[in-house]
Amino acid sequence: MDIAKCLDLVDELWDRDVGGPDPGIVELAVSGSECPGGRLTAEDVYALEGALTEHLTTREGAAARWGAGTLQERMGRGEEIPEPWARLAVQTVELQAWKNARGRWLVITVADTDPEAEVRLLFAVSDVVPD
Repeated sequence: MDIAKCLDLVDELWDRDVGGPDPGIVELAVSGSECPGGRLTAEDVYALEGALTEHLTTREGAAARWGAGTLQERMGRGEEIPEPWARLAVQTVELQAWKNARGRWLVITVADTDPEAEVRLLFAVSDVVPD
């Protein structure tokens, strides 16, 4: 998916109502998948994350950052971490998030902790953050 399509999808889902017990996590890009120039590599996924992050930072300001390790430690102590943060924390190293005027959070991250899985660029929308 190119950067323009990613931004359109991000904006659409960021403005949509979120609710229910299972907030969605959307895959924007997956290494090994076909694209017009061939197969995406892990480097392509990281480059798309960088470009998307740059666009969002220019438009929305600096991202808040959460270390997935901190969230994992908190879950290990029995603390309840809200979704989609908990699911993202077990798949990633760092989460970047922006808050819009409606108070909704957009989270972008790369799932790359499983050496046997493809690298995935993920984003999610949430009305809550892990305190």
